[in-house]
Formats: sequence, C-alpha cells, structure tokens
Amino acid sequence: MHTPEEKSDQSNSKSYWWLELAVPLFSFGGALLAILFWITGADIDFRITILGCVIASWVLAYLAWIRPKKDIVALSTPIYSLIFIAMPTDNFSAMVLEILYAVSLTILLVRLKYRFGKPGTAVSLGKELGGSLKTYIERTRDFTKNITPETAHRATLAYVQFAQGDYAKVAKISENVTMHGENTGREQSLSRAFAIVREHAELLEKSLPVPSTYQVFNPEDADLLANPMPPETDKDHEFYLSLDNALVLLYSVAWTASEQDRPHLLARQAFAQKLMSSK
Repeated sequence: MHTPEEKSDQSNSKSYWWLELAVPLFSFGGALLAILFWITGADIDFRITILGCVIASWVLAYLAWIRPKKDIVALSTPIYSLIFIAMPTDNFSAMVLEILYAVSLTILLVRLKYRFGKPGTAVSLGKELGGSLKTYIERTRDFTKNITPETAHRATLAYVQFAQGDYAKVAKISENVTMHGENTGREQSLSRAFAIVREHAELLEKSLPVPSTYQVFNPEDADLLANPMPPETDKDHEFYLSLDNALVLLYSVAWTASEQDRPHLLARQAFAQKLMSSK
C-alpha cells in the first residue's frame, strides 16, 4: 500500500519521464520533417521545422531548472535555438544543423539525468513546512543566521542527494567544507554535521559496517539536535541517531539561509519529518 506522498512522487516521476521523452521527440521529429521536405523538394521555409528544436530546448531548460543543481548549458539552450531559427541559411544547411542540434539536445538530456540528479520542485511547490520540522527550524534559527548562502546551498545539495540515495555525490559535496569565516564558535557544529553525513555516505556507498570509531556531535551541540541523545545508548543507536540529527540540521540551515532552495527542500520534507521521528 503506497502512501499519498509516495503516489505523488510516482505521478511526478511519470510526468518527468514524458517531459524527458519530449526532448528527442520534438527535436528529431522536426529534423525528420526537414529531411522529408528536402527529399520531396517542397517549397517551404525550413525554419518552420526548427520549431521542434525550439520546443525541445525549452523543455530541456525546464528540466534543468527544477533540479537542485543547475546545469547552465541546458538552461541556455532556448537562447541558442532562437538564434538558430533567426539565422538565414539554405535549406540543406538548415537540415544538417537541425539534425546536429537534435543530437546535441539529446546528449545534454542524458548528461542532465546522470550528472545533475533528479527533479525536485514540482511535487510540493504549494506546500508549507509543518509539524515538528517547522518547530525545530524556528528553534535553531538563531544558530543559522550567520551561515552564508553558499554554505547553505551546499547543505541543500548534501541533504537532497542523500535523500535520493546518491551517496557518492553526498560524500563529494560534504568534503572539506570551508565555512568562509563562519567556522568559529557554534558554527563548528555545522562542520561536524557535514563530517557525519560524509562519513555515512562513504560507508553506504561501499556497503561497509558500522566502524569502531565514528563522527558524533559534541556535548555542547545538544540544543541543536532534533533527536536528543539518550543518556545510555548502544553504539549502533548512537551512530544512526547522529546521522539523523546531522541531516535535519543541514535541512534547517538550508531552509533558513538559502531561500532559493526552498522548493527542493519542500519536495523532500517528508524525509526530514521521518528523521525527526527516529528515537
């Protein structure tokens, strides 16, 4: 039995699949139409067929926009398509350029899927934070107010990629986090959170067991933890509870200090809510 959230995720995944399919369909569809016009000698302005590539470019740009990590090349394809349609050329050259452009758009689509993660805004744009997660973010707001947008965006990427199970990317994102002048006093807690998330990501990526020693929060970080550490807890519980607390702290930092990332965070807030319910 799927929950409403899971059904929503499945529905949106299907929508994204259709959008991805539209890129090669429109671009190559226009190119095939251009070939047909050229073979039959039709007296038609070949720029009409380029509209397929223009539509495909805008679809590709949208798919790039709704990802946490933006692909500038894919985002800029509509500009090149408009230049392409305005450029005067003979029919044969236009047909060849259109085929090459369709191939380029398809390559960019594959690159987008495998290098820039999954889409993450369309699911929850109309929702707001609620429940214990909202309360926690309000409680830790003072801690996050001095975090730079760059660090907060990195927290977004680490959290979202972990939620998606892309542990190799998480480890790379969380590696050598420099706080740009923030790494004094309580801000060191955020460095520890990144270190904890990175350690878990590396272990999960390699399917390794719980190590004998591992990263944890310091006692002075207690008031920042979403799930207080029990006085007496076994090793495994402490290990996994540290991860839950680190991820939720990254979520709080990202939400407060990187407003442009909130759509992606809203789309993954169910994961944070689940982490907060772990005891």
